[in-house]
Amino acid sequence: VSSRLQDLVAHHVVQGRIIFPGVGYLEMARAAMVTGSTALHAVFFVQPLQIEASALLLECAMLGGRFEVRSGESGMSTDAAIHCTGSLMDRIECARVGSNGRHRICVHAAHIGALYERYDDAGLHYGPCYRGLVQAWGGVAGAVGRLRVRSTHEGTHV
Repeated sequence: VSSRLQDLVAHHVVQGRIIFPGVGYLEMARAAMVTGSTALHAVFFVQPLQIEASALLLECAMLGGRFEVRSGESGMSTDAAIHCTGSLMDRIECARVGSNGRHRICVHAAHIGALYERYDDAGLHYGPCYRGLVQAWGGVAGAVGRLRVRSTHEGTHV
């Protein structure tokens, strides 16, 4: 964890602590995948990573058809903390899973400003670069949202 990473995530604050964003774990897993025909599937966020020490190592380990993003002090061992885990799925199989014909109806539009205010009240302080949600709708069965188009990807894909 370098000062450059700390600068990049400095505006992702939860309960007064700088926390590594969930999309960062996904970006690491995507970068570690061997082939472009694989998709991430069944991703679980296990525990947050507080960014505070520059001596911390962060890695994405590929374990057969699974991945783990973990952190630890100088060298990973069995006591490394696991932050995110998931499986890799062939994109063809992923499309088959996603095409089950069920559609969720989300009819209630959310006020985005109020949504971020509620996040702020709950201790989730998203800085300007982390406020990418521009529209959202919800319903009994789920929610959908639209993210703003990024003007720069700064080397990221997720």
